[in-house]
Amino acid sequence: MASTFFGLSISYKGLQAAQTSITTTAHNLSNINTDGYTKQSVLLQASDALRTYSTYGTIGSGVNVVEIKQTRDSYYDEKYRNNCANYGQYEAKNNYMTQVEDYLNEFLLSGFSKEYGNFFDAVNQLTITPADTSAKNQLINNAKSLTDYFNTLSTNLRNVQVDANNEIKDAVQQINSLAQNISSLNKQINQIQANYGNANDLKDQRNALIDDLSQIVNITVSESDMGNNLTNLQITINGNSLVDGYNYHTLQTVARENPRNVSDAAGLYDIQWENGQEFYIY
Repeated sequence: MASTFFGLSISYKGLQAAQTSITTTAHNLSNINTDGYTKQSVLLQASDALRTYSTYGTIGSGVNVVEIKQTRDSYYDEKYRNNCANYGQYEAKNNYMTQVEDYLNEFLLSGFSKEYGNFFDAVNQLTITPADTSAKNQLINNAKSLTDYFNTLSTNLRNVQVDANNEIKDAVQQINSLAQNISSLNKQINQIQANYGNANDLKDQRNALIDDLSQIVNITVSESDMGNNLTNLQITINGNSLVDGYNYHTLQTVARENPRNVSDAAGLYDIQWENGQEFYIY
């Protein structure tokens, strides 16, 4: 039989549930501009009914807060990260193609077409007046100008290649740093969840890092249940493990001893895993 204060107990539990919902809403509003934050919602469930041994059998005992969960869909996470990978790829291509385009801008610069035209105009003039010294000097000057153009263009394109090479090294270092931080967050999240705590904010940090990682390299993310409220998050690149729970693997850059093309800058990087396994960048 319910006690005299049973109704007050139900009211108290209801007020607690309402307070938790209000607090969660306030938390959502205060983080509306927080990068990577995921909206949270309170999951309520009716408390176990109390048996009364009466004709109506049982009587309700109020409400319980079961969980504060994130409003997040793994399907859209995957779609978003795939698009982030495409965005990062084409952003890098656009950056370097813009630089190359600037060096080959025939509309604003004295480019190949003008240098080529000036050179062959001087050749034609010399064929008309082969004894003219000024025509000979003009041809020499135009030939020198044309070779200077090619030398300058070659230097500029090699500088673009060197910049891209340095960016590859920076990207590898960033991948390694993100992998380390994600594995660290995996451990922190499981430590909290093992005690049935709420690690939603840490999950937001982890998801933000995974989103950043997806802009650098095409990744596959999976999370499996290990029981006791623990999960194992794995990140792979081309089928090779980058993060596996609390462990992570690193990439490294190795300068090529033999260039693929004779015009390549010296010391272009190839990428490989820490164990020496080749990383297929393409």
